[in-house]
Amino acid sequence: MTGEVMKEQAGYCKSRWADQCSHSIQTAEDVLNRKFLFDLPWDMEQTTEPVIFTDQIDWQYMPGGDPEFIYQFNRHRYWICMGQAYALTGNEAYAACFKEQLLSWISENPITESTKKTTWRTIEAGIRGENWCKAIEYFESSPHMGDEEKQAFIKGLLLHGEYLFNCRVPFSDKSNWGVLENHGLFCIGAFLSKKEWAIEESSRKKGALYIEEALKRLKWELAIQVMDDGVHWEQSPMYHNEVLRCILEVLRVAELYEIPVAEDIENAARAMAMADLLWSKPDHTQPANGDSDRTDLRDVLTPAAWLLKDPLLRFRGYDCLDFESAWEMGMEAVIGYEQMTKETPQNELVSLEASGQAVLRSGWDQKADYLHFMCGSLGGGHGHFDKLHLDLSYEGEDVLIDTGRYTYVDGTLRRTLKSAKAHNVPMADDREYTECTGSWNVRNAAAYAGMRAVQKGQYTLFEGAHLGYMDAGVYVCRKVLSIGTKIQIIADSFYGFGEHVCSQHFHLNPAGQTTLTKEDQASGLGFSYQGIKTGAKAFVLMPGAEISMEQGPVSFHYNQLTECPWICIRKKMALPGTLITVTFNDNTADASLVPVTVPVTGEVLKDQDAQALRIRMGDHSYLAVFNHRETGADMEYIGADGHYGLGRVMICEENQPEPEMTVLSWVKLPDWEQNHITNGEKLCRQRNA
Repeated sequence: MTGEVMKEQAGYCKSRWADQCSHSIQTAEDVLNRKFLFDLPWDMEQTTEPVIFTDQIDWQYMPGGDPEFIYQFNRHRYWICMGQAYALTGNEAYAACFKEQLLSWISENPITESTKKTTWRTIEAGIRGENWCKAIEYFESSPHMGDEEKQAFIKGLLLHGEYLFNCRVPFSDKSNWGVLENHGLFCIGAFLSKKEWAIEESSRKKGALYIEEALKRLKWELAIQVMDDGVHWEQSPMYHNEVLRCILEVLRVAELYEIPVAEDIENAARAMAMADLLWSKPDHTQPANGDSDRTDLRDVLTPAAWLLKDPLLRFRGYDCLDFESAWEMGMEAVIGYEQMTKETPQNELVSLEASGQAVLRSGWDQKADYLHFMCGSLGGGHGHFDKLHLDLSYEGEDVLIDTGRYTYVDGTLRRTLKSAKAHNVPMADDREYTECTGSWNVRNAAAYAGMRAVQKGQYTLFEGAHLGYMDAGVYVCRKVLSIGTKIQIIADSFYGFGEHVCSQHFHLNPAGQTTLTKEDQASGLGFSYQGIKTGAKAFVLMPGAEISMEQGPVSFHYNQLTECPWICIRKKMALPGTLITVTFNDNTADASLVPVTVPVTGEVLKDQDAQALRIRMGDHSYLAVFNHRETGADMEYIGADGHYGLGRVMICEENQPEPEMTVLSWVKLPDWEQNHITNGEKLCRQRNA
């Protein structure tokens, strides 16, 4: 990168990204003083307390027993910040520091069986490959980087290349590790084969070999790891985006050096970026499901939009090219990005069926309502026990939240935040449906039994189920019926025999005030949320249920911990039975149960068989009916107060001139569900015999 180019990029960043410029300079000053704090948005394991070395840097230092510090420390992302500070200020102290630390690291970190678990862990080597190639671009013209230093750099880069080339294991095929390793191998190969001052015949040949092998491996890995809906199989948006960011870097470097890349790799990047767009929250952050932080997705969608030339991604990106991309892609990209056409997404309902996710939103602005439903696979070590989990935002403000990850150090806190209890899910008998046996390991991982999303007019139904409680003869199915986006009926059905404790768990945004309420309703139970911008309230429509609230842990970023309200609604009941909670973005709304009748026979059905509820909000009155079981030919045609229909989930707006039942689910018990219930009943009977 020439001095003139850096000057132009620095001018743009100073004018558009002043805060980021200041942050890079502050980071560079800290590194000069051997002070290390990891607080960049996409630092996978952020820290809150700086580590200061008063003498020589100890590259193996591990504070607090968390090896994640070693990993983050040895990725050398802060050298890029030093390079940016150098470009912004011209201060040669930054170049001198880079040279000193580079040579120190090379001399003090040989590859050994011990360092393969710390500084030379394979994904660190891959990430370092990218970061080294980026950092040197800023300093290559500095007088501190003479021929001797550059040759030391090339020697170190070749060592990384050989290590990554030969470290391949089958685990890499299906793990984010493989992508992180091989994107680094690609970056190293491109640098060695294309960089003028780096070119020797031996390095050119090595570079070409690394490029060829890296692209072959990446194509294979992405085919395995990216599901048909574009979601990475590990079910963690954080690691989904770590993989995507690596692939975008491959595309950037390939474009820079005119290296052909298989269409499959570009298609995978596009699919993953589109998944990001579709599940992005109104405030542009990713859902915090699995091992994830609350991180702004525009840092990913902006470079994706430019590299993939996609107007939908451009709509969801920043208004101008982001800070990092401006340095990495140059002024041509800066100008080109601002000239790109934006296209507003048209789908306010999205079903990502392969990963078991669905999203409903009221629009694409920052004040939109947002409902995210999950019922998919566990996703490996980064997955949490979040089958049937809900994220809910009203008017752009989080109401129901995921409690995050906080740490990878095994212990009570790690296991608590991975648990079902830490998510907005139904539970049976106050126990986990999957057993956590370590930070990354589980026993008896529960299979999910299906997920679907249906929309008719203003009504949307999410439905899912899992088999986590089948050993106790209990089958759990959640239905979420949304009226517009302001009302959600959350109906959790528990099928089986005998008495069981059934519960619903909700976790509320700590930014607001949450209060348990005593409303003038049949159940008398509920809770309210008063946030910064909006409010919400909920009714619990289950006579005899109990509600409790405690403060529990929540983490929005790694190594950062606070508390939020944990609400539990529970009742011991004979199965089958259903817990119903209704949430509103309207303090004047109310809900109540009404008897379900069969017009053919005049019979009033038991709650076990069917339930109906009336919801009033403003001038609107709705009647929703849930048919819980196959009740017989005459009893399939059911309803309340003169409103009847034939279906499993139905709703009508009562105050319309000619109200008709809208059927959102026709099937009484689909084959997959009926089979699971039958098997659960058999288990229960065997146990009781």
